[in-house]
Amino acid sequence: MNRVLLTLLGVVLVAGCRDRDKNWTGQLHEALQGVTHLCVRSGGTCHRQPDQENNLLDLRDPKQVADFIKGIQINSRGSGFHCMCCGDPTLEFYRGDVLVVSLGFHHGQSLRWPNGKWAGDALLTQDSAGFIIQWLADHDVTGPQKEREERIRFEKESAISQEKWLKAMPDALKPFWGDMGDPFGSNRTKIMDAALAKQFPDPKTRILALLSLYGSGQGKWSGVPSYELFAEQLLLLHKTEDLLAAVQNRQLTEEQTEGLARLLGGWAFSRQRPDDLRFVPADLKARLLKHSLQSKDEDKCERARNAFEEKK
Repeated sequence: MNRVLLTLLGVVLVAGCRDRDKNWTGQLHEALQGVTHLCVRSGGTCHRQPDQENNLLDLRDPKQVADFIKGIQINSRGSGFHCMCCGDPTLEFYRGDVLVVSLGFHHGQSLRWPNGKWAGDALLTQDSAGFIIQWLADHDVTGPQKEREERIRFEKESAISQEKWLKAMPDALKPFWGDMGDPFGSNRTKIMDAALAKQFPDPKTRILALLSLYGSGQGKWSGVPSYELFAEQLLLLHKTEDLLAAVQNRQLTEEQTEGLARLLGGWAFSRQRPDDLRFVPADLKARLLKHSLQSKDEDKCERARNAFEEKK
């Protein structure tokens, strides 16, 4: 899983090396000895409010509960991190009427045991994660299964988007690819620009290459992978008058048109250069607005209207 996806999931890895050699599975199974009752409820383990809880499953067959517990297997070496969310659903194990252990199920991949013996969250083995997701689905708790399907779909779409982006990226920027997913990599923007200037000595040609790249993203103008923002940062190293001069009297490609609309209609431009849209010719604004409104993304359309629509 790449860094972008980890960020969208809200997962932050925290070191727990000294505990990774411990038998995490054994610690849990020992605590669950004699359990007879499993309750699955929606929501995570952070804030349990009995008056608002929603029980999804109430299983009181000790054998079925025991079989489920056997299917929980932890990858100790991969454990010891901390997910920033509370998890969903929560697995509550009872011995009689006494709540023994609560486990938060996180993204179909890990478990959290508040007040338990684990130092951090426990990464499930792949087989165990699949077993729990399927077991829950078989008992009509389908949330984790849907989340896994959505994650797989997202990963496939992200891979396609990255391939498209890399294909559009100028050769001079490819050595910096590893920095483009790093939020602290922005301090290398000027170094990237210097490398790009060697490939494209003419500033207008350089701007057009960056517009093509910026217009080759996922299609959204907000909530995008962090690597897409480097093209915006590189474009903003150029004055607005130079950006407009580069596209003046030129038949732009679809990607260049998208890149220009995205740049001028974006949040960064509106904050850094709030008065510069007045320099954009009316006919160019009209073309950019027409292009942008072809999108089904309402956020993008709204940003384009705010930037390019003539105010009455």
